[in-house]
Amino acid sequence: MEMIHQAKLANNALLRSLGTIQAAKTRLHLLTAGNLTPTVLVSQIRLCDVLLTEIRTIRSSLAGRMRCRGAMDRRSVVARRIASTRHLTVAQGNSTIRSGHPR
Repeated sequence: MEMIHQAKLANNALLRSLGTIQAAKTRLHLLTAGNLTPTVLVSQIRLCDVLLTEIRTIRSSLAGRMRCRGAMDRRSVVARRIASTRHLTVAQGNSTIRSGHPR
């Protein structure tokens, strides 16, 4: 249950970041359509900083998910190994029964 809650929080944070990026991008395009004054250039730089910050946030979030997913994949590999060793012990037995003819 805790993992589901964390996933929802991460998804909400991701959606907020994407919304912020979209808004900053729209404002940046509006600023580039007008005259380039020092004030406009400062605003463009600030919007670029916002974009970079949000991109870093998304990158960090995705990297965390991949680390978590990698840990889950490693656990499933261990579980498969354990399951396969159980099957091996069951499969061992009289080789003549398995092959259908005596050696």
